[in-house]
Amino acid sequence: MGAVKDAITAAISDVYVYSIMIGDNIVEDEFCGYLGVADDQIQEVCDTLKTVPELQAGFNAVGFSQGGQFLRAFVERCNVPPVYNLVTMGGQHQGVADIPDCTSPNETICEIVEQTLALGAYNPIVQESVIQAQYFHDPMEPQQYLTYNKFLTDINNELTINLNYKQNLISLNNLILVQFADDTVVVPKESSWFGFYEDNNLNNILLFNQTRLYLEDRIGLKTLNENNKLKFDATPGNHMQFTLEWFKQHVILPYLDNQL
Repeated sequence: MGAVKDAITAAISDVYVYSIMIGDNIVEDEFCGYLGVADDQIQEVCDTLKTVPELQAGFNAVGFSQGGQFLRAFVERCNVPPVYNLVTMGGQHQGVADIPDCTSPNETICEIVEQTLALGAYNPIVQESVIQAQYFHDPMEPQQYLTYNKFLTDINNELTINLNYKQNLISLNNLILVQFADDTVVVPKESSWFGFYEDNNLNNILLFNQTRLYLEDRIGLKTLNENNKLKFDATPGNHMQFTLEWFKQHVILPYLDNQL
């Protein structure tokens, strides 16, 4: 992400860019991208961002891939300091029906992930150890998803409505959802726009405004949309394949280059 940081600093004068890291170094950060407890990692981010002086008046945030729903979880659960514009690039907001392959160059991490996933994505051990399993959403087993998934069902207010989550998300100036047009990693790719398969039907994908999440306004998406604060965009290419020029024109200039 160094090139992205450079693109932001080149386009916006005197901007402060903070890159979130889980753990104490790059090795730990990569490990935590696959293994750990999402809830604990988000709490770590909540605790860390409170201590960054340059962010205390508020900030714009960009989350890449699973970082999209994790930053949304930060907004819903903490939002101190407050987020102004939240951009998610290829986030899995409604989860994934197929857990992405491990792409870490560290073979040991991938071996642990694969061996653990063999127990089944909804196994309690897996739900407490494999990050990607914590946003796995099997449309053919909707009750198992509601019963055994603890992270995604919570931030999507699937079981109960946490009004703090909803109010914090509504407080955003803009929620910008970017989909990769040819995404084969996020299944279905519409999850990046809060769409997902209809329960028990892999042949029908519901648009964001056809889902229970939206119709019942469980996290505030409907409210954001009705106030013109919910924005959709798409970039050509597969998952996380985008040009810096596209990013500049579609993200940096419209949503990052402003005074809070």
